[in-house]
Amino acid sequence: MFRKIYKVKGEDVNDFMVMQDIAYHKYASSILETFLFEIGYSKQKLNTLKIGLQKCQEELVHHKPLMFMQNFFLNLELLDSNNNEREISIRTRFFDTNNGLCAISFIKFNWYDHYNKKMIAPPKRMIKHLLA
Repeated sequence: MFRKIYKVKGEDVNDFMVMQDIAYHKYASSILETFLFEIGYSKQKLNTLKIGLQKCQEELVHHKPLMFMQNFFLNLELLDSNNNEREISIRTRFFDTNNGLCAISFIKFNWYDHYNKKMIAPPKRMIKHLLA
């Protein structure tokens, strides 16, 4: 599991000061990129290796709204992965400062080899860190 703290910004909310769905997806993608960076897969390194992520499916389940200027944190977890399969499922849970569950984002993605133009198995190092 990987955890990161954020704050709801003005561009994340609607006219009622409630965080919009697109912002939830943005933060879920952001924590995944931060996690990859921390284990050694920066955007520059991925470009050099000519590999990247390709999202297959995103789903968002709301429980409680996050409001403008509210602090919140995300937990990133690997749901399932088989190193022989190409698809990885990630769950990102959004919590308020009182540990109240606000939303859950599910993302399925593949690793893609830009050079050979095909799906590849996920790096074992990434899987190991998500399972830790």
